[in-house]
Amino acid sequence: MRTQHIYSFFLLAAVISFSSCEKVIDVKLDSSANQVVIEANVTNDAVQTIKISQSVPYTDSNVYPAVTGAEVRVTDDTGGSWTFFETQPGIYTFGSSFKQRDFSVGLGQPGRTYTLHVSVNDVTYTAMSTMPKPVPLDSLSLDIITFGGDENKQVRIHFKDPEDQVNQYLYIMKINGVQAKSIFVDNDRLTNGNDVSSVLFYFSDNEKLKTGDEVEIEMQSIDKNVFTYWFTLSQQTQNGPGGGVTPGNPPSNISNNALGYFSAHTTETKRLTIE
Repeated sequence: MRTQHIYSFFLLAAVISFSSCEKVIDVKLDSSANQVVIEANVTNDAVQTIKISQSVPYTDSNVYPAVTGAEVRVTDDTGGSWTFFETQPGIYTFGSSFKQRDFSVGLGQPGRTYTLHVSVNDVTYTAMSTMPKPVPLDSLSLDIITFGGDENKQVRIHFKDPEDQVNQYLYIMKINGVQAKSIFVDNDRLTNGNDVSSVLFYFSDNEKLKTGDEVEIEMQSIDKNVFTYWFTLSQQTQNGPGGGVTPGNPPSNISNNALGYFSAHTTETKRLTIE
């Protein structure tokens, strides 16, 4: 009986001790000032579009306000200059296809270095990017990978990496017209001059590629700074909950503390129907 009283005493003491240590912690998180976010692309074969928005605190919903009324211009290393016009809130566009318009000759040319100029509220943001030579995307094929008795259909890309230049690549995957969230980025550090055959592994919220899906792969030849941006972002997205590094902003090539990137790149696109 004495033993039972002693046990009850210590149990009560433990409960009181635990309760006394339980406090309401009011964590005050400082919100950083909003920053301009620029997503700018100049390509060799597309409508040239630049998107400008504003960052929001991470506690807010992922709705980024459009930045309207900006002055947007692109110049090149030969003295060419092209003004972009706002066609939708925060969307700045030039031309319908630069390759087809006489006055736009020089914009979207491999080997040229382009400079982005964006003025917002009396602040000017600049960035430079050199457009690499195009690398043809030869073909796509279907791989079936079995893991744990479960079959997964994946897309494999095939192309020849040029031996006489350093190459970096970004692959954009769309499934039935919807862009996948996965980031596929690579360089030719280990494949320079080789025939490249690589699988773009797609896993998203337990979704899989299935028969009848239309898959579009865009292969972009990008410069080193843009590669660093996307590679850093891809490494962060691979770190799941409870592990990895604390997410941070990838290194931008845009001045004045803007977020985002400016990429002058060539593009190749192929499509495949999953069987």
